[in-house]
Amino acid sequence: SVHHLICEFSVHQTKPSISKMFKAVASTLAFAALFVATQVSSQSPSAYQLPADAELILNSPVSTSFSCEGQSYGYYADVDNNCQIFHICLPIEDDAGQIIETAQYSFVCGNTTMFDQQTLTCNYPEDAFPCNEAPSLYG
Repeated sequence: SVHHLICEFSVHQTKPSISKMFKAVASTLAFAALFVATQVSSQSPSAYQLPADAELILNSPVSTSFSCEGQSYGYYADVDNNCQIFHICLPIEDDAGQIIETAQYSFVCGNTTMFDQQTLTCNYPEDAFPCNEAPSLYG
């Protein structure tokens, strides 16, 4: 009958459509997950992501030895970079209050200045707390 033919036609047409729809939804979800993961990772700071050409104003090549692991929240002069670079350490806690990671934001002081661990500002070397003594003021 014509009704049977129409129903059979509809069933055969919906199967590929459902399959295509499923593939489209799956692809969209995969893309969305990738997009969200990219956004999350780009929001999570990485250490030593400095402005382009930052090394041009530094006295020596960047040393990436400083780590925020085990540090409390605060500003930290990077002694291995002559205090021309400083870091903000930010412990990140889970819902139970346990530290799961410590984010590290890195910054470079302006030309001819260094991070003064005493004032927590970039300062001229002659006016700043001695760089090699900065760790005595950490925490």
